[in-house]
Amino acid sequence: MSTSSQAQKSTSRKATSASVDTDSAHQLSVHSRQGRNKLLSESILPLLLCLACPFLVRSIVFICTHCHGSISEFFQRLLFSQTVTLKDILEDFFYFEWHWPSGIIIISFLIYAVVMTIILPGKEYKGPVTDTGHVPVYRDNGFCYYIVSLILFASLTFLLKLNHLSPTYIYDHWEEFLSTVSTFAFLLCFLVMLKGKYIPSTNDHRSSSNWLTDFYRGVELYPRIFNVDIKLITNCRYGMLAWALLTVIFCMKTFELYGFTDSAFITCVLTLVYLTKFFWWESGYMKTMDIIVDRAGFYLCWGCLVWVSGIYTLPSYFLVTHPNQLGWTSTAIVLTLGLVSIYINYDCDRQKIQVRSTQGKCSVWGKPARTIQAKYRLLNGKEHESTLLASGYWAISRHFHYIPELTLAFLWTYPCGLQHILPYFYAIILFILLMHRAHRDDQKCRLKYGLAWDKYCRLVPYKVWPGIY
Repeated sequence: MSTSSQAQKSTSRKATSASVDTDSAHQLSVHSRQGRNKLLSESILPLLLCLACPFLVRSIVFICTHCHGSISEFFQRLLFSQTVTLKDILEDFFYFEWHWPSGIIIISFLIYAVVMTIILPGKEYKGPVTDTGHVPVYRDNGFCYYIVSLILFASLTFLLKLNHLSPTYIYDHWEEFLSTVSTFAFLLCFLVMLKGKYIPSTNDHRSSSNWLTDFYRGVELYPRIFNVDIKLITNCRYGMLAWALLTVIFCMKTFELYGFTDSAFITCVLTLVYLTKFFWWESGYMKTMDIIVDRAGFYLCWGCLVWVSGIYTLPSYFLVTHPNQLGWTSTAIVLTLGLVSIYINYDCDRQKIQVRSTQGKCSVWGKPARTIQAKYRLLNGKEHESTLLASGYWAISRHFHYIPELTLAFLWTYPCGLQHILPYFYAIILFILLMHRAHRDDQKCRLKYGLAWDKYCRLVPYKVWPGIY
């Protein structure tokens, strides 16, 4: 064999090995977690989170309802009260309760979400291509679904009121409702895990011998039943719509008890406007990390069904038992700042969508868009290209849109007052979540785009906070 032939084969083997290593590293970074202690990261931590999150949600509701919103009073009752037994703790915070009226509401809501997602009109659009070459297809009817749902809810409320009933029944049985939806979500996550292991919808699935890891992180990236995307239903059509409706219900309860309360009004209006923006932009959300990176498991599905309902609605729920009058001046200031934050958050996403849809051939803030064309290779060997924007808001920081979102979270919680830290729990958790997401996104993009991402980071050096992080 000639020396040149041996050199060619050696070069070919090195190139193939490098490609495999790169692709494996990319797949690992996107779809799994790396760590020295696999027992901790893949077993102990998921187990603790699966136990702690339901306890945390139930505890926060308990504090609002039974402890005057005081965390210290809660721990005193939990740790030092002689009347509280272990049985009481298990029943109040860990028990998988099933309250049939709540169960009927939850299941009916999910059936409604699936049926409306199927029958409502909308243009088809495609999500990002996956590592295996799969391209998910959706119907763009989220905004229509949201508006129709609000109209139907208003009509249902009117009919209930005629019969001396009210949707605030859900508030009156909120602890039972949360326990029931948590029980249902655990069961759903287990069934989705089994489906991913034995009947996956696409090749974008990852099953392991560790069922706890698969339950927590999920198996499938794009699970579908009857061609309906499960993550679309849990994240958007149930989770986000439930957030809107529950906020309205809690505001109604506040008005029923105390008459018009400007604090509840502010929180409700800002939340509804923000979620209106979300559903208007739902097709953009279906291209974010929640959808293209996180698999359908406890972390995502239980979180959207239970965590969103119990934690994201916390300011509205808190105001029912802690009403607060701000006055017209403060009301106007908070509403104005909140609406400006929503607009900036929307405008950030609009800039990116506009630039990508025109391949960078457009203006941003009156100047030609500054972009980087970043090429990357899928696991099947096909090459694709993404447009990285370094103009407008995206020249300030790589995730500048997180800043108005965090500002908004503070503004719609501010009406709760500054006497208690509890209602700010959502804003605190959101801050941690978004900072962690910015870190994860940076890792994913650096591995995916390589030198192009390094060049982009030199143009836009900060992840979120200009001059800080």
